Amino acid sequence: MYAFAVETAKDSSAVVDSTVAVQDSAGVEQVAVADTLAKDSSRHKGNSIPLPRQSAYTGYGLLVGLAAGVFNPTKECDCLGVWQGQIEYFYSDWISAGFDVRFFGGDLDTDMMLRYQRYRANVRFLFPHERWSWYVSPIIGFESTDLEDFREEWHNRDDEWWIPLAPRDSVREVEDCEKMFSLDGLSIGVDFGAGVNISRYFGLTGSVLYEYNFGGAQMLTLSPGIAFNLRQVWRWANRNLSASWVSVESGFQRYFNRSVDSWAMSVYLGTTIGF
Repeated sequence: MYAFAVETAKDSSAVVDSTVAVQDSAGVEQVAVADTLAKDSSRHKGNSIPLPRQSAYTGYGLLVGLAAGVFNPTKECDCLGVWQGQIEYFYSDWISAGFDVRFFGGDLDTDMMLRYQRYRANVRFLFPHERWSWYVSPIIGFESTDLEDFREEWHNRDDEWWIPLAPRDSVREVEDCEKMFSLDGLSIGVDFGAGVNISRYFGLTGSVLYEYNFGGAQMLTLSPGIAFNLRQVWRWANRNLSASWVSVESGFQRYFNRSVDSWAMSVYLGTTIGF
């Protein structure tokens, strides 16, 4: 009787140990699955960082940016409408490549209607941190305009003040408008920029872009901006997008080597979506 009781106790202990082992194993598997899901979720729902020109740092995937705004070449010129679109792809968490196009259109002054396009391709080398990221980006661009007669006129001038008997100041004002849209063909440049999350909802961006155009002009563009993180208030975007920002960005551009003595200004309202 005693032997039977001892044997029964051993069997019960073995069953309990086996049950505990199964429970522990199940618990370990559940924890492992939870960790995997958390990692996948954090990778997709990680906090992105806004960057200049309707871009953002995510470290992976595809980005699409769209913007529209107003461009004021000089105080003597009329304002032009501007539309911009860009696409960017992350090849790794520190390098991306993209392409953007910008359209200018409107009445430059009382005598001239302008349609002007700029196309640019870039590679970005990114240096991300927890709440901010900076980058350096070589750029190659191409300018195109429908003012072929105006271009020919510009290149055939022998004298900067070519209008006979015209007041010097008024001629210069007109030429300043013209010079800013008489660029030919190829441009190369380098862009330095950064973005920082100052809170859950807002981020700041800024960049310094230098470009050299083979038509004989150099351009410097400063672009500060502020962005709002839609993923923090829009549940669908938080679940399905790697980035979703709405931004307001301004630009201050100066032309060199063509005697333009004022800064051009612009402002854009744009959005950035990451997949």
